[in-house]
Amino acid sequence: MSREYIPQVSNKMFYLPPTLESDFDNFLDGDLPNQVMDFTLIDDWYDYIEGLYVRPKIIRGEIYPDSTKSRYEDTDNNMNIRCSLSSGIKKGDIVIPSNRDNEIFVLDWEVAPESNNLPSRALRCNMYLTVFRQTQDETDEYGFLIEDHDSDSICVNMPANAYRYDGRPEYSATAATPGIVANALTILTTQYNRCTRNIRVDDRFIWGNDEYTIIDVNFVGIGLDGKGTLKLQAKKTAGGHQ
Repeated sequence: MSREYIPQVSNKMFYLPPTLESDFDNFLDGDLPNQVMDFTLIDDWYDYIEGLYVRPKIIRGEIYPDSTKSRYEDTDNNMNIRCSLSSGIKKGDIVIPSNRDNEIFVLDWEVAPESNNLPSRALRCNMYLTVFRQTQDETDEYGFLIEDHDSDSICVNMPANAYRYDGRPEYSATAATPGIVANALTILTTQYNRCTRNIRVDDRFIWGNDEYTIIDVNFVGIGLDGKGTLKLQAKKTAGGHQ
């Protein structure tokens, strides 16, 4: 015969460790090769490279690989990061580890504070994004050129993560159209700041040997405070081979 469950009020007081935050800070105090180290915290990339930071902020953190592995190629660029509660990290920040050469990460997950740390995902940047906009030449009423407009730079050398969307073929044949259309979908993630906020659809950039046209600007990664990450979708520009 089963026993009936009768709920009762607990008379126990669970112990709340008062040193949770301090314990994790003490753990971060010592370097662990390739895992625990100093990080340069960058709120705005262009303020940083233009020397507007009087003194770059250095924080302590732990970075480690995501245990989830997949055949999808960009999963290799996903790292987990945990920093001190006093670090002040937030989504969209750029962090540069002190003992990982030539690596730059952008935090692309919302930071949800835990009991003793601030966790996020560190997305490894694999390109410097320079976006330009082709402006229309000015002509008179007879079609004669008045002013030749060059392309305007929107942002220059912005660290970003780019990858091919795995679910879409590199090239696809479309019914009732001649030839093959370069139809690869490229997705980019970068910091939302005073320069990248000016990116618009139809702006262009060069990656490798090809020119790309931006077909979507996604603001879903930006919070009410105007901070976060910008996600872009792009396709190869017809005739854009460099």
